[in-house]
Amino acid sequence: MANLRELRNRIASIKSTRKITSAMKMVAAARLRQSQQAITDSGYFTASLGRISLRLIKTISVLRAADIARGVEPRYEMPRLITGDGEDKRHLVIIFSSSRGLCGGFNLNIAKKATQFIEHLQSQGRIVRLICVGSKATELLRDRYGKQIVATFNSRVNPDDQLADAENMAMHLLSMFEKGTIDACTVIYNHFHSAISQEVRIRPIVPLQAARILQPFTGENPWGFLMDDGAGNTFSLQRPTRSKSGSLGKGKGIVRGVGARAKTAAQPYKTAQERRVLGMDAMTAEQQQPAVDVDPAEYDYEPENPQDLLTALLPEILTELIFRSSLESAASENGARMTAMDNATGNAGDIIDDLTLLYNRTRQAMITNELTEIISGAEAL
Repeated sequence: MANLRELRNRIASIKSTRKITSAMKMVAAARLRQSQQAITDSGYFTASLGRISLRLIKTISVLRAADIARGVEPRYEMPRLITGDGEDKRHLVIIFSSSRGLCGGFNLNIAKKATQFIEHLQSQGRIVRLICVGSKATELLRDRYGKQIVATFNSRVNPDDQLADAENMAMHLLSMFEKGTIDACTVIYNHFHSAISQEVRIRPIVPLQAARILQPFTGENPWGFLMDDGAGNTFSLQRPTRSKSGSLGKGKGIVRGVGARAKTAAQPYKTAQERRVLGMDAMTAEQQQPAVDVDPAEYDYEPENPQDLLTALLPEILTELIFRSSLESAASENGARMTAMDNATGNAGDIIDDLTLLYNRTRQAMITNELTEIISGAEAL
């Protein structure tokens, strides 16, 4: 039979652990709210930046098409970061994890998906380089891909620090792209659905095609343009409705789907490169029109060259894409940690109840034995 002192010590130890897990749950809940608010706040900037960028891309495409139609040399070129070089031999993968544990399968899921993706790229003969955000990704991938890790960053809690790291990563990425060190870049991160649901997502961000600018992480197209899902399928979503409180609601869903083998009619974008940049292959002329007019206003550009303005915006676009993935990862981490600590707190309570019951039974048995001995001794007298 268990010793009462040992049981008391075990109960006290588990109660102390329960206090720690309960406190960690509350801290994670507070940080989760902060991350969710940061995602909401950045969403408006992301939408505006995507709309402006797409307007510039469309303007450059229309001006190029007009020059080509007149038989003159096009005045503008689409930035190489958007069109790419048609090469995909050197691939950079940015992996978002955490720098701390006690968050369930958060880091293992990321490492598993990253390993699968890296092996897939290498099986196709691509050269893969890695940037690991969070020490856990570095620890889990170092033994297998240590020589391919070109940079590491700590996982940040404060959104301002996350933005600073995103700017550094964007500058590093741009430098590698301009030097020809990489041809493409993909981010792997946990997308936040709820505190109990996170989804590992793989998002290509370079080349920075129009669909990826406008539809960075939500899986939706809030401005009604036909989008390319990267597999040759295009779809269109309606503009979201605005509630009385002023918040944006979700659109009503997919309006139309077009298979990769659909027949094409007259195409306002003449060159294959322009159509590929806009994600407009395998669409009819009618389908190439936006479901709603994203912005009917006329614009004067300063500088007057829209190509220069778009080129100046590219670092901001890359920074925002990386920043959003960082925010999503932070929210997912805090949600996973809150859920894990809630489960741990509940399990600790169950163990305490079981040990308390065992303690009471043991104590009762000891008292019963002592009474029996006393009664037996009295009868013997």
